[in-house]
Amino acid sequence: MSVFKYEKDADGIVTVTIDMTGPVNAMNAQYREAMAATVARLEQESGLCGVIFASARTGLFAGGDLDELPATRPGDAAAFMAQCEQNKGEFRRLEKLPVPVVAAINGTALGGGFELCLACNYRIAVDDHSVQLGLPEVTLGLLPGGGGVVRMVKLLGLEKALPYLLEGIRVAPAAALEAGLIDETVAAQDQLLPRARAWLLSRKDDPEAAVQPWDRKGFRPPGGGPSNPHIAQLITIAPAMLWQKTRGLLPAPELILDCAVEALRLDLDTALRIESRGLTWLATTARAGN
Repeated sequence: MSVFKYEKDADGIVTVTIDMTGPVNAMNAQYREAMAATVARLEQESGLCGVIFASARTGLFAGGDLDELPATRPGDAAAFMAQCEQNKGEFRRLEKLPVPVVAAINGTALGGGFELCLACNYRIAVDDHSVQLGLPEVTLGLLPGGGGVVRMVKLLGLEKALPYLLEGIRVAPAAALEAGLIDETVAAQDQLLPRARAWLLSRKDDPEAAVQPWDRKGFRPPGGGPSNPHIAQLITIAPAMLWQKTRGLLPAPELILDCAVEALRLDLDTALRIESRGLTWLATTARAGN
């Protein structure tokens, strides 16, 4: 049985429902195989109007499989880097589909789960206190390596993205909506998929709905780029402020800051590669294992 249920309706909308074996939906070998097959199928789909990613579980997606990381060793760097690039490659292919993709967030989406949401064109969440959204990798001695650093900076701008990246802040849907992390909330679970379908149908003749902000010509990150005086000052003082908190003992926050600044300066694909290198270095050190 496939762990990604693939259903296409009469309007040409495909709903991909994630239902993996194990206690939660997690980014493991089973996920990678299913995601690759699903993206390939979507790319070949005829009469496609839009795509919805949903979950059969109480949470959308829990992110990386922490059972895999402790087994990673320094000699595994090349394989780990390739795996990071594969995960990112599937997200990038989703972004380049000619139709919009919606994340229907029915429960917690943290880490890789929220990175999947960031790769979607529109994010709708159930407004419930049990739902948490964010990128808590820094609390594990890691960095968000599925595009989280790069897309958060492109989405929010450097200044607003840094607290989520450097502190691993988790937020409820209402706060996420106010911050711009998601686009809409619904009051109840049974409203989620109908609302996602309605949004896709309303954008059926709008090709711009399928294009991420950072893929549009002339895109500039919110808050300004590195030449903006305020951002330039932030880039200058942020390392010293971070050092006061970590005393240089925690490599993850320093690497996250470096990746975030590069995301501001570089195109998306180059910044994603730098992010992969950062996660690979962290995952193959004894500190992350500890």
